[in-house]
Parts: sequence; C-alpha cells; structure tokens
Amino acid sequence: MHKIEEKNQAHNILIDLKNISLTIDGKKILENISLSLEKGKIKTLIGINGGGKTTLARIIIGAVKASSGKITRQKNIKIGHMPQKIQVDKTIPMSVMDFIKLVNDNDLDENLQSWCKRLKIENILNNQIHEISGGQLQKILFLQAVCGNNDILILDEPTQFMDISAVNEFYKILEEIRITSNCAILLISHDLHLVMQKTDMVYCINRHLCCHGKPEDINKHPEYLSLLDNSAQFKNGSEIAFYSHHHDHAHKI
Repeated sequence: MHKIEEKNQAHNILIDLKNISLTIDGKKILENISLSLEKGKIKTLIGINGGGKTTLARIIIGAVKASSGKITRQKNIKIGHMPQKIQVDKTIPMSVMDFIKLVNDNDLDENLQSWCKRLKIENILNNQIHEISGGQLQKILFLQAVCGNNDILILDEPTQFMDISAVNEFYKILEEIRITSNCAILLISHDLHLVMQKTDMVYCINRHLCCHGKPEDINKHPEYLSLLDNSAQFKNGSEIAFYSHHHDHAHKI
C-alpha cells in the first residue's frame, strides 16, 4: 500500500529540487534549498526582500543555473511565469491582447475572455500595453501566465498594485485553475493572511530554508511569527508587510 502511495506521489511531482545552492562572485545567494512542485498543490515562498525568493523561481524556470544541487523535471512540462515586474518599451507598438499572445498565441485558454471580464480589463485589450496602469499590467501579466494551459504556474508578487476586489478575484480564478487543470502553483508573496488561507505549503526563505510546513503548522514557527509581528507596518500605504527575520542560528558567510 505504501509503495503505491509513494509511486503516485512521485508521479505527481513535476519539478523536484534537492539541495539547490547559488553563489555569485563569492556571495552565497541560496544555500541547500529543497522543495518540490506537485500537481494540484499551491506552495508559497515568503521572506525578506533580497532573501532569494525570486532567484529561486528563476532557477526553477531555467533562467538561472544553480551552482550546485539537483533539479529533476518531468518531460515536456509547460511553465507559465508571472515576473514581479517588467519594463515595457514604449517605442514598440503593441496592444494588450498582442502582448498576451506573445507567449501563448496558439494555446489560449478558452476562459480568457471570461477572466478579462471578471478582472475588469475587457475594455483595455485593444489599448497599447505601455499606456495601462500598474494594476492593469499586473492583471495582464497574470493572464499571460495562466492562459497557456500550463502544467506549472510561478507567480511572483502577483497581487501588487491590485485593489482589494481584484485580489479577491485573482485568488478565486487561481483556485479554479488549480482544480480544473490540476496544475502546480508556486506563489511568491508578502500578502501573509491571504497566503495562509489559500496555500497548501509555506516555505520561509532567507538564502536558506528557514522553515516550512502546512499553514496550520507553520504559524507556530518563530520565523513565521516574526512576519506577523511586523504585519501592521505598511510601506507607502500598500498591503505589503515588512518582514523581520529572527532565528537562533547564524547565516554562513
């Protein structure tokens, strides 16, 4: 019985990272991080700015090569990636819809129009991409990542610049996608309270893996509690909480 469960679990793992480390110019960016992305599971990276969360995501998608460790990927998996931010060249004429199609022109999800309506951006699809607001751009980047019928979604600070109603709709759409497509989802987020409600597993990252576990377990860890200690502080009125990392071990330099 156990062997069947282990076999099924292994089949569900789309990407498996073992002891991933990255050193650049003698500086350790990441050290001995292990995690897996599994079908139908939402996993979330939390931690300080500069702690390596985005770099780890870039290693997963293959944009950065780890210095050591092992990455195992199932064959022919498709990854949708929503970066934390992009620079749009204002000299290049491109509509919002053409921008979405850059990645997924031949495999657009049939729900795209419905998602646009729910996120209240159906009226800007013919606008130039460089003319839209920061919140609208976040929604477009999200749609670009999810509308390609991908096996894995990696979303880096996906709700920044979105208003409350858009954030709520974002999480509803994400849950629907997880259920209908059984894809693996990796979130990078400072939105702690929503993350704890929506995710299956939380990883606290500060160059190394400080702690990880299910939401109901991770909230007992000092590293996570330190996040809540500072969650009442806001930067420039935004909903992004400051993070102060406390633990009883030293980082190796």
